[in-house]
Amino acid sequence: MSKLVAAGVLALVLAGGASAQEQVGVRGTWGAPDNAPGAFHNMEELFPSRRIAPAAVALPLKEPAGPLGFTYSYNGKTKNLEDFAADTRSSGLLILHGDQILHERYYMGAAPDSRFVSFSVGKSFVSTLIGIALAEGKIRSLDDRMIDYLPELKGGAYEKTTIKDVLEMSSGTEFDEEYTSPKSGIAGFLGRFDANQGGLYDFSRQFKSAHAPGARFNYASADTEILGALLAKATGARPADYMAEKLWKPMGAESEARWILDQPGDAGREVAAGGLLIRLRDYARFGYLAAHDGMVDGRQVLPKGWIALATQPQRAQVQYGKLGDGPLGYGYQWWLIPGPDRAFTGEGIYGQFLMVNPELDLVVVKTSAWTAAWDDPMALETFAMFDALSAQVRAGKR
Repeated sequence: MSKLVAAGVLALVLAGGASAQEQVGVRGTWGAPDNAPGAFHNMEELFPSRRIAPAAVALPLKEPAGPLGFTYSYNGKTKNLEDFAADTRSSGLLILHGDQILHERYYMGAAPDSRFVSFSVGKSFVSTLIGIALAEGKIRSLDDRMIDYLPELKGGAYEKTTIKDVLEMSSGTEFDEEYTSPKSGIAGFLGRFDANQGGLYDFSRQFKSAHAPGARFNYASADTEILGALLAKATGARPADYMAEKLWKPMGAESEARWILDQPGDAGREVAAGGLLIRLRDYARFGYLAAHDGMVDGRQVLPKGWIALATQPQRAQVQYGKLGDGPLGYGYQWWLIPGPDRAFTGEGIYGQFLMVNPELDLVVVKTSAWTAAWDDPMALETFAMFDALSAQVRAGKR
């Protein structure tokens, strides 16, 4: 366990005996390199969270038959999965092919019963819940304006945006996701997150427009926070409760998940931008669901065709290679991987990944504790491993 979780001041936080300033100070250190390995699978000790009940009967996964004989080449070196885990600071790594676990390992003090923070991998769960609400008629159309459901958005960036604009990170908001700038939108967002006194939704909606809605891709966690408010308003349910009943139980989740709140108690809102706490095998089950067009055991858990719709670029600004940096495309809160298969991935800061390749029936869950919010070399190596693994599975299918 990390220094953060073991610290005496944290015990005071949990007991309610620390001052507000001390509490914010402790919570604000979860991303520090020395603290992150422990904090990222102990976030429910730092923040209040809401329970997401599991299924009565879990979707069965087959245990690994033995070590996975897989190597890949990167920067002139041949590596195995243990090399990959060490070199990309993995805390957990699970590879699922169909319902067969090929590889499952835990590092940095984590264990099979650890609940790993999603960070922005959680955005892909939120978009999936939006798809369910759409199919249920709770949301009439993705072309509806956000303000039709949330009239308090009047006067800000979201007044003229549609739900589809926000799903595609194309709302036009001036919010900027620059982690190295203390004055950025995300810095202000995280400051309020650490304070844990509410207001994340109000903070997210107060930004003005920088571009016309639907015209430009601009990755903004504020967009997903707005989607969380939409989900709650449209369904009349707390997002954690809606997820339990409409997704978590029906898909066969084995374990209770948690959703971090922006403040304690009933007034707390689920942090839609990335506050899920989930065990590795249940991340993999969600990936399995996505790989199978939303079906498990012959049951259509997700709206038929939703995953295909959500994981292909819809408009010009989110096409492959058009996001401003790199070859990826963007769907509805999923990153889209170019290549021979229709692969896609959820991604979160500090190296969280949920890669799904429906063509190969392949899912990879990687949790990490990078020393910075984003590390390009580690990200590039991660995608190189995904590519090599996919190629090996593809060759085995011939």
